[in-house]
Amino acid sequence: MMNHFFSQLRLNLSPKTQPEFLRYKIRLARILIFAFYILLGIWLILEVTFTILVPPDSYYSFIFDLISIGSLAALGTVVLWLVSRRQLVTAGYLLASTFFIFATLSVILFPQEVFLFSAAYLISILAAGAMVGGASTYPFAIGAVISITWNWVQTWGTPIEPSGAFDLSSSFIFLISQIVLYMGTAAILHSLSSQVERALDRLHDKTDRLTDLAQTDELTGLANRRHLIEQMDREFVRAKRYQRPLSLLYLDLDGFKALNDRHGHLFGDEVLRGCARSLSAVLRSTDLLARIGGDEFAVLLPETNLDGAENVANKLRKALMAYGIQLGPAVPPLTFCAGVSHMHKEDHSIDDMLARADSAQYLAKEGGKADIRTEVALNLQSN
Repeated sequence: MMNHFFSQLRLNLSPKTQPEFLRYKIRLARILIFAFYILLGIWLILEVTFTILVPPDSYYSFIFDLISIGSLAALGTVVLWLVSRRQLVTAGYLLASTFFIFATLSVILFPQEVFLFSAAYLISILAAGAMVGGASTYPFAIGAVISITWNWVQTWGTPIEPSGAFDLSSSFIFLISQIVLYMGTAAILHSLSSQVERALDRLHDKTDRLTDLAQTDELTGLANRRHLIEQMDREFVRAKRYQRPLSLLYLDLDGFKALNDRHGHLFGDEVLRGCARSLSAVLRSTDLLARIGGDEFAVLLPETNLDGAENVANKLRKALMAYGIQLGPAVPPLTFCAGVSHMHKEDHSIDDMLARADSAQYLAKEGGKADIRTEVALNLQSN
């Protein structure tokens, strides 16, 4: 139970970013860092200008600000480097944590300027939301609320303005407004992140469904011709590169048109679905069975030579006949004619294999029903 809790917490605080969203977050992170440098530049100009115009009694605050500006500028460089390496979670937490620590130290050292340094808390929340996402904004928002509330309770709100322009009620309103700002910003960023992730998930689901529809035969659920060709291209390249065997079967059911005419298309469709199940049952998970026409099927056999492919064809024939027996005596025996080819070293593309399998199947059909011919028969015929 605790392991599940911590795994969910880790997932929420360090969510995995989808590739489409990653590009957007990297762009957003770079804009955020650019704005961060602009703010540092403005801060530096203001510090130097005020120090020249109104020399302070002590330069302690000025030196602290210069050190802070230099440290934050160095931090921005490190964060930018992490972003360039796509380490957004690390970069986001580093930037957000540094701003949070800077704001907290500033509030402790200069409690009378809490209204100024509280802006750094907002930047830490924005950095976490923009670069990390998920629920990462809440720890910084809650920490900021605790920090400024502790400051207000310790001082009872009076150091917010030493001149007394802010009374107790005004300082309390300021405190409440900051709490609402921090928690509201965290909630908005978390909600936006969740909505974008859900939208991307829905888009991926729709894309996957469309891909399945484009690659699947609607009637049998097998791969269609398009999927077969795509998979053949991949396997052909792999087999060529590693010099591995690759074979192909073309199957054409015997007498299927007569079966359709006698028993109707609905029964014929059910027979095709049953054939698909029966043929699939004797194939390996690495083999690909596809329906490429009305009663035509193809089987792609990686890591299989010509003899092995012929053995597979015989297994498929037995499986189909066994299924036909289950249909009863009213249905003629189910058989097919098959053509078998395999990849040659001199083949330039899958078209060579497809042509030989098709020609071998044509020879098998000429020989009658339930015949299996390999491409070797093509050589014998040519001789």
